[in-house]
Amino acid sequence: MDAEYVLCNWKGHLWPARVLSRSGVSPRNKRKGALSLEVEILSVDEKMKVKSTDVKILNESQIESITSLLTAHNPLTLATGE
Repeated sequence: MDAEYVLCNWKGHLWPARVLSRSGVSPRNKRKGALSLEVEILSVDEKMKVKSTDVKILNESQIESITSLLTAHNPLTLATGE
């Protein structure tokens, strides 16, 4: 998985996140396991680890759409969840 941005589940909702790092799966366990990703939830600076199978890869048009929505809102409102 080479995606830079993904959607991941955080507090019961899908949030856009930036992939910070990836940890691979050993060749012996490749069929059993998934990549582990460290992601940062955008607009709230929350970092977490997720499995690559639990995220949805975002394409460029989806990223642009989310960015325009986020910039239209007050960042404090998004951070506090109001």
